[in-house]
Amino acid sequence: MNLKYLSDVELLENFMPKETAQNILHEYSSIYNVMNSATEKQLKSFKGITPVRVRKILCIKELVSRMQREKQKQLKIITTPKDVIEYFRFLEDKDKEEFWVMMLNTKNGVIGSKCVSIGTLNMALAQPREIFNVAIRYMASSVIVAHNHPSGDCTPSMEDIAVTKNIIKAGKLLNIECLDHIIIGKQKSISLKQEGVIK
Repeated sequence: MNLKYLSDVELLENFMPKETAQNILHEYSSIYNVMNSATEKQLKSFKGITPVRVRKILCIKELVSRMQREKQKQLKIITTPKDVIEYFRFLEDKDKEEFWVMMLNTKNGVIGSKCVSIGTLNMALAQPREIFNVAIRYMASSVIVAHNHPSGDCTPSMEDIAVTKNIIKAGKLLNIECLDHIIIGKQKSISLKQEGVIK
């Protein structure tokens, strides 16, 4: 059986009655939103979903999350913005903006990454001192910063551009180069270096 040709309803029917699957998709618009936004309490509120069925769905969500974390561990060298976008793909599902810094060695190998700021629905501005405090502790040669736009639109705001320029300026003083700033959206993500913001 080729599962990729099944509809969203047909896929969900493996975990619940068809009518329930239709009701959930009507509520959340897509299977993507069901798997990433629906909480355990919300799932239990639908008629036809037993505790066992809810547990199966939650197990799938956890499997996807662990696969993402394992993918991060396997990424050793950053060669393109796409590598960074894949690394921070998990941010596309966050309800609030999170600002992360990735630390790199002299060969662009990933030393580690850390969240330095969690904001509101549309704001998670980080200060250069927070970013470079982490970078110095990790003895990083360079950094790449990333944050998400919960709205789904990855278009950089004026604040995003201003913060990026401040980070670049601070990095030059510390001799720790900021290589890129990635903005993660729902369907699309962008590199401010590719956009020309970082020269």
